[in-house]
Amino acid sequence: MNIESVDYESTKDAIVRHLQADTKVKRPAFVNREKKLIGFAAYEKGEIVAGINGEIFWNNMHLSLLSVKHSYQGQGLGKALLKKMEEEAMVHSCRMMYVETMSWHAPDFYRRYGFEIVGTLDGYPIEGECQYYMRKWLV
Repeated sequence: MNIESVDYESTKDAIVRHLQADTKVKRPAFVNREKKLIGFAAYEKGEIVAGINGEIFWNNMHLSLLSVKHSYQGQGLGKALLKKMEEEAMVHSCRMMYVETMSWHAPDFYRRYGFEIVGTLDGYPIEGECQYYMRKWLV
């Protein structure tokens, strides 16, 4: 058997198929991983100044991106976007929301709105920084 260096995309589909087959054997109820992609944005004069994206699968909402343009921060846009996403999660019977954020981004922001830290990756991406894994139970 040979192990060779290949392009990322050329192996991705095969790896996903292997993982799905393994899941079908070990956890058949989890085979259906259809994603529903959700996004909201705040506009000012035709420009997106804040936005949030997420995916719903397995009755959970993953917040993949949230950003507010620096000059618009502190005006409640992040809170409003997070609230819209939580409302959407509830419409889809999600049991939790979860997010990854960096130490210099928004862990305190998420804590203010009910998220708890469930894991950390200290020293990432460099010494002195951290990636946080956070969740908020909805039910």
